[in-house]
Amino acid sequence: MVKPVSGSKRSKFIPKTNFDSSLSSKSSVKSIGSSTIDMKIESPPLVFYGTHKESTGALLTGLMHIKNENGKEWENFTMTLQAETLSRRPVHGGCANCATTVEVINKWTFITSHTRFGKDVLSYPFSYLLPGHLPATTNNTLIKISYFLVASATSVDGDELHFRKPITVERSILPGPDRHSVRVFPPTNLSATIKLPSVVYPGGDFVFDIRLDGVISKEKATRWRLRKVNWRIDENTLAVSPACKHHSAKLGGEGKGVVHEDTRTVGCGDVKHGWKSDFDTADGKIEMEVLAGIPIQNNAACNLQSPNGATVEHVLVVEMIVAEEHQPGFNRMVSPTGAARVLRMQFKLEVTGRSGLGISWDEEAPPVYNDVPASPPGYGMPDHSSTFSYADFPPLEVISYVESMS
Repeated sequence: MVKPVSGSKRSKFIPKTNFDSSLSSKSSVKSIGSSTIDMKIESPPLVFYGTHKESTGALLTGLMHIKNENGKEWENFTMTLQAETLSRRPVHGGCANCATTVEVINKWTFITSHTRFGKDVLSYPFSYLLPGHLPATTNNTLIKISYFLVASATSVDGDELHFRKPITVERSILPGPDRHSVRVFPPTNLSATIKLPSVVYPGGDFVFDIRLDGVISKEKATRWRLRKVNWRIDENTLAVSPACKHHSAKLGGEGKGVVHEDTRTVGCGDVKHGWKSDFDTADGKIEMEVLAGIPIQNNAACNLQSPNGATVEHVLVVEMIVAEEHQPGFNRMVSPTGAARVLRMQFKLEVTGRSGLGISWDEEAPPVYNDVPASPPGYGMPDHSSTFSYADFPPLEVISYVESMS
């Protein structure tokens, strides 16, 4: 039995089905004789720079081509930009409408009436500014978000021509200053200071620093010694599976869905040596540098926040195992007391795509096809009422002179 969305309640597990979208991820072309549709993308890769609240979007420009070698007459020619959301755990496993949701973001209409062309290649420019709040292309255990350009043309004879091409939308958050966090572990005097990078990239390594203070207790004549450090990166995914009209009765009506949550580890490791212990200061300290990363083979998704309720977040979990030792005085025998603790900390990670060498579209401000007029201005016919005659002008005074030669 599935439960509708209600606060923070978690639905029961629904087995993952083998259903996938019936639409291929590759571009498909259907030809009519020797007539085909082709596309040329002129803009750089679509990358949203900044968070979903700060990004100004990405500019998409290109040309649509129809190879009209047979000289066919066309009735209409349209293209749409679609966002397709595939739920890995739909409300009804065998229903394609429950598993796939398609949203039309923009539509272009190139031909609206009966149009006749010669045997030539017809080119139609298009451009669109994708809003920055849209989710990036993602594919994980619960949800898959894809974008497609879908075009269709219909001839006067009733023949149809279709075209479908996937496009990749990425998001990149530019790196900033390092983050510093402090954790205190009562009832001891231990405190940990962590320095983390502002952003982390899938398939790359990063370094974070740990400093453990308060390792010496003069009152008890004890000290803490670090034995081992474990770290892991968890990917937390939350998705809402909507129900179609035919299966909405399962959830008590239309407009409801099922909340699914999934947590998996995309990176882990441990450190057993390599830190520096300083017991000569008043409180003592332990410093170390940990190399962590997200292997590329784990297929980690970037952080995501979608308007349909889907979210992807990453958490860095650090566990330090410390053992207590008894030190009665300087240069005396140190003996373990048998007490040990596990110091556990969690930090949010901003996992994002690499920015590469590109810049945001508004910093470059390229022209779009909407800014170009349809054709040059017409000259028209002259207005004879406003013509003039040379007779209206006064006669010119002619001055002649003879240049004497010496």
